[in-house]
Amino acid sequence: MRVLIAIVALVSIPHPAFAQAPAQAQTVALDTTALRPGVISVAATGNAVSVSWPDETSRTWQATFSLDPARPLISSISVGASPILTDANPVYSGETGKRRGGWNAFFDDPTTHPEGTRPVTGTFRLRGARAKSVGDRVEIVFDGMRMGSFEGAIAYTFYPGSRLIQQEAVLTTNDPDVAYYYDAGLDMSAPAYRTAGNNMKSEVAYYDTNGALQRVTHNGFQAEREPVKVRYRTLAAQMTGGSIAVFPAPHQYFFPRDFSSNLAYLWHRGWRGRVGIGIRQLRDENWQYYPWMNAPPGRAQHMSVFFLVAEGPAETALAQVLRYTNSDRFPALAGYKTMSTHWHLADTVQAMANGFQWTPPFKPVLKAMGVDASMIMDFHGDGHPADLTDVRLDELDAYFRALKAQSDPEFLLIPAEEANVHLGGHWTVVFPKPVYWFMSRPKNAEAAFEMQHQKYGKVYSTANAQEMLDLVRREGGYMYQTHPRTKGSTGFPDKILETEHFRDPRYLGGGWKALPSDLSSPRLGDRAFDLLDDLSNMGLRKKTFGEVDMFQFDYTHELYAHMNINYIKLDRLPSFDRWGDALEPLARGEFFTTTGEVLLPKVDWSKSTANEVVAVVEAQWTFPLRFAEIVWSDGKTTHRETIPLSESREFGKRTFEWRAPAATWQWARVAVWDVAGNGAFVNPTWAK
Repeated sequence: MRVLIAIVALVSIPHPAFAQAPAQAQTVALDTTALRPGVISVAATGNAVSVSWPDETSRTWQATFSLDPARPLISSISVGASPILTDANPVYSGETGKRRGGWNAFFDDPTTHPEGTRPVTGTFRLRGARAKSVGDRVEIVFDGMRMGSFEGAIAYTFYPGSRLIQQEAVLTTNDPDVAYYYDAGLDMSAPAYRTAGNNMKSEVAYYDTNGALQRVTHNGFQAEREPVKVRYRTLAAQMTGGSIAVFPAPHQYFFPRDFSSNLAYLWHRGWRGRVGIGIRQLRDENWQYYPWMNAPPGRAQHMSVFFLVAEGPAETALAQVLRYTNSDRFPALAGYKTMSTHWHLADTVQAMANGFQWTPPFKPVLKAMGVDASMIMDFHGDGHPADLTDVRLDELDAYFRALKAQSDPEFLLIPAEEANVHLGGHWTVVFPKPVYWFMSRPKNAEAAFEMQHQKYGKVYSTANAQEMLDLVRREGGYMYQTHPRTKGSTGFPDKILETEHFRDPRYLGGGWKALPSDLSSPRLGDRAFDLLDDLSNMGLRKKTFGEVDMFQFDYTHELYAHMNINYIKLDRLPSFDRWGDALEPLARGEFFTTTGEVLLPKVDWSKSTANEVVAVVEAQWTFPLRFAEIVWSDGKTTHRETIPLSESREFGKRTFEWRAPAATWQWARVAVWDVAGNGAFVNPTWAK
């Protein structure tokens, strides 16, 4: 075992959001047992450890950490002889509360729990340090952090070929039912920006919600953090030797909400010779449901924040950050079109009031994000879906007209409804053409399952599950369970697994979304994956595909953080009159689902044998990858073959061949995940 010894004297260095706790002098050992020679080097002296790594242009950067707790944890980050930042401390704070209804519950708000909530501040007392290799990356871990009932360490990960630095508070609680959220950042020395009167002239830059670049100069009159609404979830501080940008994991950091309102998730501060930048969450937005993040006891939460360092001005750091999410745009991919599902936008009632040529605020936003097709679900708190008169039929007709008016050769809106009648839980029905129907039977003598209407022709009314299924079969529709096992589908589809309608091929499966939030998992959407695997082990060839499940929004919202997308195999986008053509690849499983940063243009299983699963996967990505997984089953037990991808570099493209011994396998699926929790997956393939 290789151990480097450092003598440290621990004293208190107070900070409003991350305080170093006082202690007595002690020896701290830097454990390098898990460190291997590689492209990133680690060197230690008696009171410091330095990490040197190459960026994308092969220039060498160096981060130096102090092992003396009387000093800030980060002594400097530099390139060549130019320090970008000096004397920096990590900043963490948050709030904890109690969960009710289980870990999958969405209809929860810890602020209303009888035991209340508790603000928590991170404190740090160095107890140990270790360096370890993770593929060709290096992670430096400093033990001794606490935040409320959480205990653990601060970790920094460095990636060769990148100026990306990941900071994590890796913390565990043993308390039951903990819900929480956290804020994070860095507090850095900036003496060059200090002016007379203890004031400041430091600068930060960001893109405002209009997409315009803004530069703000601190005057040093405000000690508090200044929250700011930004586009792209990033801001950058100008430092004397360059700049540093801060940003969260683009999807993983954002716990599920009904609304994508921009709540000013970034903050900055310039105060008495120091500059702070970071990310933050809010406990509420005047709504009733805030499930926060889950912290199951004994499972380490990885509370991450990313930094990107640059030699140039703040704008150059921001430009590099935007590349990780393709500037919040889902990139075009040959042979595919992008489809999003589950939007409650109240478009029809507004079009009826404003005219059908009125452009709804969501349209330019989705088009700018590279969304080709969207499955809209009006009449969810708007309109009159339960009406049994012409009011319902007129609204359906207006629905079709409104979506047709806003569709064009590059943008398709597909009418669907989250009907939630007869079949159990919340579920969506989508037809390949206009269909007029009532959700129950009108109370008159002429009412029947199928009727003729003088204006709309054939009209259906459904009195029970059988008639609902008959309608879907007759008109070539499809159904799926929205947000399975949570929200209005709590207990579903488990309660209807044996029903004729669920086992029908036109009941496609369930929606996938990053709900709930649990930072002990390296992937998103475990709830939906667990359901998919359970159904597959029953021999039910169902699918899961991305759903967003959001209400109205405009260009000022933080929508991308809550987004996912389905890349469906389609050479060209159909016209509105043939929107059913866009449903067929979804029904056949000819698609992959992604958060946008990882793409899987091709997955080939043809090399598989009876006792081995072989996945040949063509992948593209932005963030460095973390791992891939082949999930497979013999029909009884689900197995997981994890393939580390810790030698991948950022912004890559490669065809992989992965193998998993899998005796008598029945089905298998593959997913790829990056270091920020972003990922992409395909649905199960079947051995027979």
